[in-house]
Amino acid sequence: MNSTNPFQIKTPESLAPEEAVSLFVDVFTDYQKIKAQGHTFIMGPRGIGKSMIFRYLEPDCQCIKSEYNKVKINELEFLGLYIPLRNAGFTKITELTRLERNAAHIINEHIMVTFFLQKVFTSLSNADLYDENPEWDSSARQYYNEEFLPRIRGDHNQINDNARIHEVFSKMATVMERFYLQAIDYTKRLSFTKDVYPYDGPLYEYLDFVLPLMSHLSVIKCFPQQTIYFLIDDAHCLTTIQTQILNFWVSTRTSGIVSLKISSQYNYKHFYTITGATIDTPHDYSEIDMTFVYTGKAKPKYKERITKIIEKRLLNANIHKTADEFFPPDEEQEKKIKEIEEMYLKKFDEGRGRGNKRGDDALRYARPDFIKSLSGTSKSSGTYSYSGFDQLVHLSSGIVRYFLEPAYKMYAEAVSQADNHIIDSIPPSIQSQTIREEANNFLFHDLPRYALPEDVEEIQVAIGDEAYPKEDIDKLSNLIQALGGLFRQILLSDRSERRVFSIAISDSPSKEVERILALGIQLGYLHSSTIGRKDGKSGGRTKLYILNRRLSPIWTLDPTAFAGYLFVQNRLLEEAMLEPFTLLRRLGKTLPQESEYQLSLFNVDDEQEFTVEGGE
Repeated sequence: MNSTNPFQIKTPESLAPEEAVSLFVDVFTDYQKIKAQGHTFIMGPRGIGKSMIFRYLEPDCQCIKSEYNKVKINELEFLGLYIPLRNAGFTKITELTRLERNAAHIINEHIMVTFFLQKVFTSLSNADLYDENPEWDSSARQYYNEEFLPRIRGDHNQINDNARIHEVFSKMATVMERFYLQAIDYTKRLSFTKDVYPYDGPLYEYLDFVLPLMSHLSVIKCFPQQTIYFLIDDAHCLTTIQTQILNFWVSTRTSGIVSLKISSQYNYKHFYTITGATIDTPHDYSEIDMTFVYTGKAKPKYKERITKIIEKRLLNANIHKTADEFFPPDEEQEKKIKEIEEMYLKKFDEGRGRGNKRGDDALRYARPDFIKSLSGTSKSSGTYSYSGFDQLVHLSSGIVRYFLEPAYKMYAEAVSQADNHIIDSIPPSIQSQTIREEANNFLFHDLPRYALPEDVEEIQVAIGDEAYPKEDIDKLSNLIQALGGLFRQILLSDRSERRVFSIAISDSPSKEVERILALGIQLGYLHSSTIGRKDGKSGGRTKLYILNRRLSPIWTLDPTAFAGYLFVQNRLLEEAMLEPFTLLRRLGKTLPQESEYQLSLFNVDDEQEFTVEGGE
């Protein structure tokens, strides 16, 4: 009997090291860049796996990477120390904005330093990291007395002569917490007075406080000159000033002592420092866009990764099935699609194929033809089954959480329907029903929740919450519905390329269109990539905007492969943001059914407005 749901989602920081190691999968090449010395930004939407990577890089996980690869902390290549910012209180204290510019920078940096070091020393206070080694304990006490105490200028913070190494770090974490709370208390008290009174506590900086402490950590015998990684999670939660300070730390290029590994969603505030300069890649840092990794040319790696994640979870739940066996497709549906594929293969053999290779037409048209067959007079396109592991992988659109969340619900539903509660596969009907519900919730329930009433909008934005003007959310929703409806029209046409799921702008985008598209990327409803410009003579590349495949069931689109993309004029996107259904009705009337490889959605006079081209 399966005792627990194998797809339960836990926050990575709550995972025990053994569980984190057992669930972690490393199959994408950029993981090695994160492990390498140097400042690194890891960008991507929530749920793509940034925090899980950081959890795996922590010392307790690195010491037990596998049953056959256990090492001591003194044998690690680096020390990865986790610093979560999502629930950090200091990022939401609006009173800090009352301080003059220099004072605001000074007190913010002090707060960040004490908060970061509190988390760093807390990570190192884990007793399980250390053997009972008197030499380690003695050198830790020496570090405390000779390196830490002189810098905090606090004789009253003496350490016990018999303190173990983990107790020494626990003491340092407590001291840092006290200084942090002292500064937080000062900033909160500013709300009760019109005057800005002086701060009389200590003030610490990154360069003259954090770096010396970290560089002298090798005094402790179990830390032999290891590079230290600050694993700074959810950096988009920082305020504008705090972002400037973090960027300044990056600009110092001191990654040989402390490498800053910074994860963020796409709404990272900016890349300016407190001096007004910018940090640049590759001089100051390297950058990894995890969505691009999973939606670009490395996307086959994503399926490999998700397969290993699912099969590890199944094995941990004592379910001895492959991912494909556990999530079977609708056999009757796949049989009919296979028959259509055979028809196209026969046409090619008879010299009537469109594609260059024998299997091109079968791949390009079989599934769209089947979906089209469901959309006749019976209007039964809703019976298309979104089942089978391969489809579910595509529908997750490169984000692990988008696979695990519906899988969790599928499993729970399967358990509720099973007589003996023994689950060795998820029925296709449950898979498809859950996926359709997830798609509807994603667009019609989750997206509106980002909109704030006008009377609280200014306050919420000031404290960094993820909330946006209702007008912008409405425009994004309209744009998504227009694109989805248009992709549906193309799928049901007789065009040579019907698997369209992305757009590029053929002329210059307006600021309004750029802003709404950027919002869609930030919230995970769109992904971005690049393609060659439509005007081949001028060369260069332009942005490609890809609709999140998780939305496919709303319009019964084929999520398994999207080879085409639309070149769209800016004014059509502006119309789509305001009147999506009016636009779709107009386009539907002018949509020709037969066309060649490059295709226009309008008559000759309007052919530059909207074209469809084959993709990679």
